[in-house]
Amino acid sequence: MNSGKIQLIILSGLISSLITLPCVAQQQIPLPLGRISPETGLLLKDSTIVQLIQYSSGDRAFDYVSQLALWDRNQASEGYTRAAEWVVGKALEFGLEKVTIERFPCDGEIEYYGQIMDPQWKVRKGELRLTSPFPMKLASYDDLPMSMAFASVSADIETELVDIGAGMTDEDYPDGVKGKVVLTTSNPSIVYERAIIKEGAAGIVSSWSVPDFDYLNRRPGDFPDQIGWSRIPWEKTGGKRSFAFLISSRRAQELKVMIQQGKTLRVYAVVDAEMVPGNLEIVSGIIPGSLYPDEEIIVTAHLDHYKPGANDNASGSASILEMARTMIELIKNQILPPPLRTIRFMWVPEYNGTYAWLSAHTEDPVKRIANLNFDMVGENISKTNSVLSINYTSSSNPSFLNSVMESIVDFVNKYNSERYPARMDLYIGSVRGSRNRLNCRMIPYITGTDHELFNNLKIGSTTVNAWPDDFYHSSEDTPDKVDPTQLHRVVVIGLAGITTLAYADNDQAENVALLSLIYGRKRIATSEFSSVKSMLAAGKDRFKEADWLAGNLITNIYQREQAAIGSASIFAKTTNAQNGVKKAVSMLKTDEAASRRKVEEAAVLRASQLGISRVKLSLTEAEQRVSRLITSPNKGKELNNLNYVIRVLTSDSTAGIQEITTSMENITKSLRDQGTDELTLYGIRDFPAFYADGKRSILDICNAFAAEYVPVSVEVLELYFRAFEKAGVMQIVEKR
Repeated sequence: MNSGKIQLIILSGLISSLITLPCVAQQQIPLPLGRISPETGLLLKDSTIVQLIQYSSGDRAFDYVSQLALWDRNQASEGYTRAAEWVVGKALEFGLEKVTIERFPCDGEIEYYGQIMDPQWKVRKGELRLTSPFPMKLASYDDLPMSMAFASVSADIETELVDIGAGMTDEDYPDGVKGKVVLTTSNPSIVYERAIIKEGAAGIVSSWSVPDFDYLNRRPGDFPDQIGWSRIPWEKTGGKRSFAFLISSRRAQELKVMIQQGKTLRVYAVVDAEMVPGNLEIVSGIIPGSLYPDEEIIVTAHLDHYKPGANDNASGSASILEMARTMIELIKNQILPPPLRTIRFMWVPEYNGTYAWLSAHTEDPVKRIANLNFDMVGENISKTNSVLSINYTSSSNPSFLNSVMESIVDFVNKYNSERYPARMDLYIGSVRGSRNRLNCRMIPYITGTDHELFNNLKIGSTTVNAWPDDFYHSSEDTPDKVDPTQLHRVVVIGLAGITTLAYADNDQAENVALLSLIYGRKRIATSEFSSVKSMLAAGKDRFKEADWLAGNLITNIYQREQAAIGSASIFAKTTNAQNGVKKAVSMLKTDEAASRRKVEEAAVLRASQLGISRVKLSLTEAEQRVSRLITSPNKGKELNNLNYVIRVLTSDSTAGIQEITTSMENITKSLRDQGTDELTLYGIRDFPAFYADGKRSILDICNAFAAEYVPVSVEVLELYFRAFEKAGVMQIVEKR
């Protein structure tokens, strides 16, 4: 796939000569890391974190947000190109090196890691007007690009507007809608098949604005003037192509009232748009490593989105731009030495661009240490109803990164939860920003943005994200909802993580491992509490399962945290440093017996209360069989997911696709009933696949999934992995 890449190196010779960083190696600028600080709890020296705060700016980042929000940044669009070129100009101005725009073709057929890339949606005009009983403009692409659904195609029609409500049942179409434009409350992408393909409607007008997975936060009608962001099918299936416009629920209600009054509404829709081949564009630039240039820290934010898309995700794109500026200024001013390893900043089209970039760069001769991703980070929390969160890495990919980021969370909360903390030099605020108190938190791994792909490649990755957001994916995601103070805090969080990772050397490997030990014990204590509580709450009918789940949980959380501590060996260059990391791992191993005793005591107590005997379970024949089956992804297929497998095997009646999808749907329902976050459920059916690493057996994966989520039968999971094998994504080897 490298052949499809077009790489533009911007003014490399001239610019490099103008921005070359001073040679500071001989000046012996001390490294910014040490042991855990008693003041801040960070591995960064106190003087370093002060400088990261005082040299960075949320106000500058806010100005970048305001600029990016002027462009409609749909992937592979002209607006995205303008935004990318602006980012290139700022990156060069600030002094990033090897600034490039890499272009990857997308035409609706090209795949990267099994993902079909959307073509470019080229829009020249889009307008919807009411013509009767009086003239009124209802929607205009020029006024608000997101008011026309992605993939709408050319039309020029005047016809009646009819109300179909949700548009999902026969009762919604009592008089037929052929040749008419339908007014609906449903997402255009959901109602399209019924209204356009089956019933013959000419087009759609929708007041939908709230995604289903945001229903715990807001409901339709909570914000009656919001206009949602949607799309309609573009795939070349031979079906009818049409258009859809989006309006606010307030405007829709006005139209509904007129229809209920017996008035005939006529609308005129004119669309000049088409789906054409385009390019996904990725902006990239580096601060080169001075000692380990072939080791990289990757910092990402998706540049694409609707206009204005201020928090989503101009805020993330602006934040990493300000991180880059600050790092370079500190190096130029000889406050920091050049980083030991390379820091790569990347602005990408979400998911699609990352799939494309990774497909071309997976085999690069570099070691990727970690990925920090920033998506929706600038929210004014008092306006948007948001909480700033940082993800743990996936349980299938334990990493030292969890402890590094959690220590930073503890630090920023300590000095920003009050308006006047004891040390004002550690307070993070902005000139034009709020004085909101910060309550940042670590949360379990969720999907929904680009860190997912790095995790699936076994690169430790986290995302910083403010969620929920009352204005998510709507016309009201505007710069006035962005807080320069929040931006500044996120910039500092990013800088603290980047600096720790970029400067950690052999001497810091043991310190990183010890930090992982501290926070690993904290996570284990939480899991211990959960397992004991579940055990003591179990009735007779659930005790056997609760007993097994508690023991399984202890096994898996210790495996997870030991692996996280051990991953710090990536910084260890000598035998002594490696031994230091191993020592930290061994310290956790000694804790496991004590944890098992606590769970065992709870089980004995509860069994006695229930008047039953505990049953020691042995492996079934099926479990014994899958315990010998080791799964591993095939080269070049590491990110191919279940959707790809289903597409490849759709006509194979022996692959068990229906049974697999039904089982995954049941798992999703079970977790949803337990209150699991929808952004976790978004990727849940792919989670088992990404435990595959050439070491874990199917039984290991089954047990790990049960510990983290819910039990799944080994028979279903074997069928699942056999489908991946049949689709050419994985291989299964039976160990003897």
